[in-house]
Amino acid sequence: MRRSFIVLGVILLLQLLAASGSAQQDKLAGRWEGKVLSPQGERSATAIFKKEGDAYTGTITGMRGDMALKEIKVDGDKVTAKAEVETPQGNLTVNYAFTLQGETLKGTGSLDFGGNAFSFDVDLKRASGAPAEGAATAQTPAQTQTPPAQMRREVPQPQQKQSPDYFAGQWTFKWLGRESPLGPGGSREGVTTFTKTADGKGLESRTEGKSEEGAYQESAVIGFDEQAKTLTFSEQRGKGVKIQSKGDWSSPISIRFTVEPFKVQGKAYQLRRTISVVAAHSFTVTEELSEDGGPFVRLGHAIFTKVTPSPTRN
Repeated sequence: MRRSFIVLGVILLLQLLAASGSAQQDKLAGRWEGKVLSPQGERSATAIFKKEGDAYTGTITGMRGDMALKEIKVDGDKVTAKAEVETPQGNLTVNYAFTLQGETLKGTGSLDFGGNAFSFDVDLKRASGAPAEGAATAQTPAQTQTPPAQMRREVPQPQQKQSPDYFAGQWTFKWLGRESPLGPGGSREGVTTFTKTADGKGLESRTEGKSEEGAYQESAVIGFDEQAKTLTFSEQRGKGVKIQSKGDWSSPISIRFTVEPFKVQGKAYQLRRTISVVAAHSFTVTEELSEDGGPFVRLGHAIFTKVTPSPTRN
């Protein structure tokens, strides 16, 4: 009987050691550190994977801080996962595809932004001295309580400098929206050219576009306050409507406008506009419109893509 208990004890011990060894040897679980390389530059990145049963959970640093990873799958040395990014236009899905080789995890992230495809490279290495998640380690209560300052790292985000230089140049655009006093509905496309004024403190813009109703033109004079980080727009929109607005550019990633009310054929209108600065070569515009004090409804959404820089007006 005593011998049976000894044998049973040995078997249980071997099973525990095997389970512990499996957790320690998991090739993906753990902390990975490195960098992300994109057309906008290079920045630090961290990914953390945890093994929970037969599945993985994890996080990765992105454009707006830490993002939860979903649908993490491991097939040999291939690892795939997804993450969602919240934007004013809705959630965007980032698709990750990695190759796991020893202590390195390399791959790409890709997403579709309004029909425009973006991708970036990810180069990570297992953090030095970081054990795999789930590995058996002896810790005292003091060791398990990590100071809040160490639990989350500030991640540098790619940002564009607030300056008329950002807009200066020629941009193609695609707009989709509904009909209003500002222009026809459906889809529109064309070219907007921003030309810097001689003093370099402002811009003049000219838009030449086409819609389902035919060709149209729009123009604007834009001022910029460097200290306040604000833009002032004086616009000549479609159908002869003039609009005055002021944009708050204190955040490098978005410009939120306060637009003066205007009237068309006896009706009062209020416009809301947000410009989202996506990258050095791309920004989006979202507009909402209220009629006679009614609720704001989506007017349209446009994606601008830079073509060429623009010289200063002499």
